[in-house]
Amino acid sequence: MRPQARAVLSMISAIGTFALLGGCMADAGAADFPAPEDYGTVEQLVADADVVALVEAGDAAVDVVDGVPYTRTELQLRKVLLGAVAKNASLAVTQVGSASSPAGGGLPAVLRAGREYVVVLHRTEAGEFEVVGPGVWRADTLGTSLTLHTAMLHCVPAAIPHVTTPWDLEVQLGKAAESLGTSVIGSD
Repeated sequence: MRPQARAVLSMISAIGTFALLGGCMADAGAADFPAPEDYGTVEQLVADADVVALVEAGDAAVDVVDGVPYTRTELQLRKVLLGAVAKNASLAVTQVGSASSPAGGGLPAVLRAGREYVVVLHRTEAGEFEVVGPGVWRADTLGTSLTLHTAMLHCVPAAIPHVTTPWDLEVQLGKAAESLGTSVIGSD
């Protein structure tokens, strides 16, 4: 291949990468939603989390503040994977966006009632949480597969699993917890 052709292909590749990444950033800003922190690994998610748990999404309500919708969803705790939460605790998560006005790039998609998720949560007050990172893992109907549920999947780094199994995710969480010296996996 000629050096000029190689240079043109390299430039096209660089522009494509910039456009893809720029699209992730531009989308979050265009929707007027606050941009989330960048997380590149499961360890970074765990470092900012208070709780990682398997939950079922329940009833939800939307409040609009300064033109931005926020959805508060009640959660039924199925299993605590990391952190500490009382077994019968009342939990709720507040997320930017709503079913009719989804969040932009880099933000988790709003949880849907009746679906099970593995969520990485930061406590904002007693029983109230926000999602850490760009998404949550939605469980399939048999509970054998977890798929990252996010507004823009292509914006999420590959080191954060897009599709995994509950076992593999627990192993990754365990390794992250061990390296960070945090809570034991699997406490109920």
